[in-house]
Amino acid sequence: MLPVSIEAPAPRTDLGLAHEAPTPPSAPVQDVRPSHRVPPGFRAPPPQDDDAEDTAPMPWWVPHSAGSGSLGTVPNVPMNKNGWRYVAAGPAAHRLPRTVYHTLDVAPACVHWSWQDRSAFTRISQDASIVGTDKGYRSARTNIGVRHGAWYVEMQVLPPDASSAPAVPMRDGPHVRLGWARREASLNAPVGWDAYSYGVRDQNGACVTQSRLVPYGRAFGPGDVVGMYIRLPEAHVPPPPGTEHGVAQKRIPIRYKGQLYFESLEYAPSREMEALMDEQRRSGTIWTPQHAHVRPLPTLHDSCIGFVVNGEPQGMAFANLYDYRPLHTHKKRQHEVSAHASVSAILKSRQNALDDGMLGYYCMASMYGGARVRIIASDFVHPPPPDLEDLLWRAGTAPGVSCTRQHPAPPWRPLADRYAEVCQEAWELDEADDRAT
Repeated sequence: MLPVSIEAPAPRTDLGLAHEAPTPPSAPVQDVRPSHRVPPGFRAPPPQDDDAEDTAPMPWWVPHSAGSGSLGTVPNVPMNKNGWRYVAAGPAAHRLPRTVYHTLDVAPACVHWSWQDRSAFTRISQDASIVGTDKGYRSARTNIGVRHGAWYVEMQVLPPDASSAPAVPMRDGPHVRLGWARREASLNAPVGWDAYSYGVRDQNGACVTQSRLVPYGRAFGPGDVVGMYIRLPEAHVPPPPGTEHGVAQKRIPIRYKGQLYFESLEYAPSREMEALMDEQRRSGTIWTPQHAHVRPLPTLHDSCIGFVVNGEPQGMAFANLYDYRPLHTHKKRQHEVSAHASVSAILKSRQNALDDGMLGYYCMASMYGGARVRIIASDFVHPPPPDLEDLLWRAGTAPGVSCTRQHPAPPWRPLADRYAEVCQEAWELDEADDRAT
């Protein structure tokens, strides 16, 4: 497999523009909507009358092909790329008098493929339930992730249609890889390419992480439904040592093509993860820290991932997943960034060493050569039984995976249930930000 480069954040010529003092509103304060009242000296784009306050509207969607094609593009949405991340925002000054803006999801108000957290070379359906590409492997993540508990979701593999088929058919036809990934995983590589993601391959049913293919289950293809199970430690379980346990958001509000967004630097791959991949590529062995200055990579006890094909458990593919929290760093004094600071100084000031509250594992689909994937977060085609995790363990394990459970599996939940939790967690994070300002 060819190496895939991970791009560093691209230089930005507009850094700091969102901090310029806005033009004072012409309307008297008493006539301003309560959710739009900004504090004195507020240095961000001012609210506008048509700003969404609950859920951002569905973006303008342009079909790729006329007729039966299911996929298209959303040209007015900023894509997560070049090290930058965008999350929709809306005014809520009546609840957030200091920070004014809060996190919004973009319609539809359910679990779906993210409009912006996917490769720019993918295409998406009008309801965001299907993604595909006519290129080599490109990936997409869901709009919500999981941090604790046991979850289940289905992925339906679809054949190419007029909106996804490449102009010249790929030599070996369409393919998919499906799995779970952290936000650091590259969107221009297949799931399982690095240690930030864990996936299963359609051609031979092999499971893959760190680009290591391991015999696992049965092959699958168009028309098949792949169930994905993940279990992470419960919320009350203390996080493992070696990771940052604090939570803090580090972002600025901007306006892009009329819509408010929070802009932040995305978490970059750590040097330890890069060293792990380099060592694995050279020797094919599992990496272990060799030097005192290299931080250990904590794993999550009782964590595991398994897959189901058309209702048939394939076994447990992975266990002891890497923790999704940032590795522990030695705190350094933060210096104020002046108006004359260099771009590199501004970038450094915007890096977040803590968990922003939205880290976790996200569903990830990787498509190749016209393949499409539909997400099914509830009303499953093949509803799993309550004891799904036990069935997965009994069905067998991938080589190197052993059952070392310290606690019995909690009841699994459909991923659709996670949506309301994420919205509530976002509100709590926004309110904590406002109190700390």
